[in-house]
Amino acid sequence: MQTQSSSFKLNEPGEVNTTQAIQTWLVQQLAKLLSLDAKTINVTEPLTRYGLDSIDAVTLVGDLEDWLEVELPSTLFWDHPTIEKSAQYITENCEISENTLEAREAEVVVQKTPEPANGKKGWGLFGR
Repeated sequence: MQTQSSSFKLNEPGEVNTTQAIQTWLVQQLAKLLSLDAKTINVTEPLTRYGLDSIDAVTLVGDLEDWLEVELPSTLFWDHPTIEKSAQYITENCEISENTLEAREAEVVVQKTPEPANGKKGWGLFGR
């Protein structure tokens, strides 16, 4: 499986649009979490419209904290109920390093299942 961090636009070479980057990441994560098509998510719509419940909201805040390397209130999405408002709050109230966002943009994580030594695919020991 191959995963890539969110893509976002740079304003000028080396300058990251922090709010846009956060919005893009949130759209992608919400789509993944709730099994939605990212193209159907509107950043100005309340997150509850998409079926986000309190457990998913707290999980998403935790993932966002890990991605941005900042601490956020667990009630972020209830206090700021749209992706747009949440991203604006974070941009205005948290110290986000451009280096962090640029590193996340360049990050590509490739996770491959190693091939068995015998070259066969399948269940390994269970396939005997």
